[in-house]
Amino acid sequence: MEIKLIHNEKDYELAMARLTELMDLDPDLKSPDSNELELWATLIEKYESGLHTPEGPTSIEAIKFRMDQMGFNQNDMVEYFGSKSKTSEVLNGKRNLTLSMMRKLVNGLGIPASVFLQDEAVLLSDANTDWLAFPVNDMFKKGYFSGFKGKLSDLKLVAEEQIRAFFERVPGSSSLHEPCMKTAAHGENEKEVNQYALLAWQVRVLEKCYQQPISTYEEGSLNLDFLKSVVQYSFLDNGPVLAQEFLAKNGVYMVVEGHLEQTYLDGAAFLSPKGNPVVAVTLRYDRLDNFWFTLLHELAHIELKHVNKDHKVIYDSNLNPEDTDLIEKQANDRAKEAFNLNEADLRNVYQYSDVVALERKYKISSSIILGQVRRIKNDYRLFSRKMGKVRYIFNM
Repeated sequence: MEIKLIHNEKDYELAMARLTELMDLDPDLKSPDSNELELWATLIEKYESGLHTPEGPTSIEAIKFRMDQMGFNQNDMVEYFGSKSKTSEVLNGKRNLTLSMMRKLVNGLGIPASVFLQDEAVLLSDANTDWLAFPVNDMFKKGYFSGFKGKLSDLKLVAEEQIRAFFERVPGSSSLHEPCMKTAAHGENEKEVNQYALLAWQVRVLEKCYQQPISTYEEGSLNLDFLKSVVQYSFLDNGPVLAQEFLAKNGVYMVVEGHLEQTYLDGAAFLSPKGNPVVAVTLRYDRLDNFWFTLLHELAHIELKHVNKDHKVIYDSNLNPEDTDLIEKQANDRAKEAFNLNEADLRNVYQYSDVVALERKYKISSSIILGQVRRIKNDYRLFSRKMGKVRYIFNM
């Protein structure tokens, strides 16, 4: 069928018939059929927005009306929703319809697909979402599906529903969907990054943000002196936790969340829907120097306004202190500047007692000093056994 603008009711009926046909095919993401489905949905929405007719019934009203016509009760609807509890939740407006449910209702009860498309709770882009492309196994292991009580094999059968539920329990997560996201993944990693995994991880970070008390963020309060204040906490044994508290009191969320498979993440920086800056670290490498460098690097992205309307979120994959990408180099240089270590002092380190002396002189973590010595001398075998650990501090 030729794709064209809808000018009248006949065009509209043909377009709806084709849309329903494509929905039944359940096309793969970015396939020709999937692209056609999205085009028809857009054209139909455009045509409907120009009609000055009373609003049609909501999805739930249409379902209940059809149930009444057919003499169905809630038990008769289990085959469309999957269980008695889900049926009750859907009909009472406590659970959103999935595409799978909609297809069953269109085919089984004859409810027009247009009823579901007009519902604000249904995103047209969902038709192109490959739910099994999310790293469901790793999300399950890391506790993303807190309300799911079954086994992993059972989870894969209801992946769409559980991922939707995960997003729905995090306020503001809908604003993080891929069309609104700009990413800058850096490093020498040639493996393809899973965009679905990045989105899931970011929503998880946002969920952890909401579990923290936070002060109001004052625009422009982050500067070099502020970053240097954060570095000073590294001198203390529980410095990472104290730095997190210090940042929260200044309106900045700091979250530690392990990376998901196929993300290769060290950290990220973005703004929460409430406007507070968020810096997140994954502790992919269990080294204290890596933690502090990544944290300062992400804070630098915020301070230098690399996160803005054009870059909604910056992901740092395989973080490299020698990266030549412009914004990454700027963030790296700012982090090193915050450490405030004299390069001549670092080059004169030959034994661990030299490191201890510099730790006392600068009053920062010996691990930071060791990390910078290894970088400058380009020898990452130096003092390997003296590098501090960090995961245990966050019970990871």
